[in-house]
Amino acid sequence: MKTPELFTERLTLRPFNEADARDVFEGWETDPDVARYMYWKSHNDFNKTIEWVKEEVEKIEAEDWYRWAITLKESGELVGTGLIYLNDETNQYEIAYNLKKSAWGKGYTTEAMKRIIQYAKEELGIKTIMGSHAKENPASGKVMEKLGFKFLRDIPYECHKGEKVYEGKEYQLDL
Repeated sequence: MKTPELFTERLTLRPFNEADARDVFEGWETDPDVARYMYWKSHNDFNKTIEWVKEEVEKIEAEDWYRWAITLKESGELVGTGLIYLNDETNQYEIAYNLKKSAWGKGYTTEAMKRIIQYAKEELGIKTIMGSHAKENPASGKVMEKLGFKFLRDIPYECHKGEKVYEGKEYQLDL
């Protein structure tokens, strides 16, 4: 199913397009603070960002990968991403998200992910969603708690393509 546009009070969630590459690069790809607990690594190679955006555009039609560009309704500014995808290793759906630093602390992640979870439940028929975060990143845990996720267990949490491993927490949301 094609990743659709979704709307909230303050946000438009839309599929990525190749014109987003510069905003992605400047918004978070070059920011080590945003990348600190992410699977990907911060970098200064615009071509890597172009390739990433192209990969996301190719996945718009996927049946197991739904990533949205989170934009502000009022201005159209691209502030981050929200994702729900089927983890091939666990055969469970998981969420992921990131925002550029200037958008932190404004409730955008919770607002966007509530809408994405609603879509997952109502349109995709997903019954359970998993989520995780590094213990050193309690803000991400607060988002999950606001979304209704329940703590399951402590886990290793891999970042930077496995180069860094933190103590982490795993959560589950039953829909």
